[in-house]
Amino acid sequence: MQPPRPRDQPTAESSADRATHAFVSRDVAETQAWLNTLLRRDVRLESLGPDGFEVRLSAHTLAGAHLIRAEYPAGMRLKRGEAHDDLTIRIVAAGGSLYSAGPQTLAAVPGRGLAINTGLCETGEYGRGSVHTTFTLAGEEVARIIQSSFGRPATERLAIAASFDLASADGATIAGLLAAMEAGLTGEAPLARTPQAARLLRDALVLLVLARFPNPYAAWFETAAPAPAPWQIRRAVAFIDAHDAGALTVQEVADAVGIGLRSLQEGFRKHKHVSPHDYIKQTRLARARSELLDPASTRSIEAIARHWGFVNRGHFALDYRNAFGEQPSQTRRRR
Repeated sequence: MQPPRPRDQPTAESSADRATHAFVSRDVAETQAWLNTLLRRDVRLESLGPDGFEVRLSAHTLAGAHLIRAEYPAGMRLKRGEAHDDLTIRIVAAGGSLYSAGPQTLAAVPGRGLAINTGLCETGEYGRGSVHTTFTLAGEEVARIIQSSFGRPATERLAIAASFDLASADGATIAGLLAAMEAGLTGEAPLARTPQAARLLRDALVLLVLARFPNPYAAWFETAAPAPAPWQIRRAVAFIDAHDAGALTVQEVADAVGIGLRSLQEGFRKHKHVSPHDYIKQTRLARARSELLDPASTRSIEAIARHWGFVNRGHFALDYRNAFGEQPSQTRRRR
């Protein structure tokens, strides 16, 4: 690993265009800026003790996820700024790390892995000599994977905090998937050159963790796969997903598909486990969230809400908070 140039940190451009980053530093502020830019999060770092601060990081991007190998010879403390939901999976080779989430303390140590939403944690601490590999994916991307897999919007906050034994079948499989990712992103980097395969590997890891550890979506994996939805319901879903501006009513969807209102409602409840009205609202909230997170968007929050069919900003803010656990303004500040 080569030492970085002065203030060598990923910019928005380099994060998108370069698959690998290398970073070595003894400067807390420099490291904090590097990580915040790479991860698009607000974390604040502190030295652990009188021995100063040192970090060695290498990072790879994998279909929007980050795979980071980190070494903290002198340890480190971190505090969360603005909360940003994610799915973080950590495997520790040496040392250990602790996370504080309210009254709960969660540990990752050698031989045990940790799956957690760091957006629910207030503080963290990495012990002296910590060496770990971390997979992290933004919460909105996790929601897209869930929605794509189950055909219904994933709007519940990802409450997950699970420790697992690396010698168990689950732990060994998770470690194997992470090792495959790391191997596929180094050397000739076949995964970097085959984004379709990278995406499938990413999704397999996410779905395995969600299926095997307690979280709001674990029960979705326990039910038998539903029969394919009738073509009318599939067409209705496609129509809702393609409608990109303004309000949309259930009656308009029924008219577009050529199906009765009652049949549409019954079809959605049977095959999507949600009413068509709620599916429309959840889908459009998700689209609004994507635009709020888009650095290229110049529209105000009110304009974004109107564009996606939310006329009353107060109602929009309430629905948004219920769906994502934060205000639209908090999401916008993380761009």
